[in-house]
Amino acid sequence: MTLLHDIDYEQTTLLQLIQQAEQNHEDTFDLVRLSLDSGRELILLAVTAESLDGLGMVLEGLQEMREEG
Repeated sequence: MTLLHDIDYEQTTLLQLIQQAEQNHEDTFDLVRLSLDSGRELILLAVTAESLDGLGMVLEGLQEMREEG
């Protein structure tokens, strides 16, 4: 099941995305890369699993590295 593909980005709310993730009982890793009108890019990542401790630690480490740089 995908959470980020095949959705209408102009109509889908974050609450609807969370509700869809709540109904999903499978582990999901979904990533989509969007080009913004400003010319910048946006990456959205949605992951669902029983435990995301490891992935959370990796992403928090990347965030800390970015803040220090």
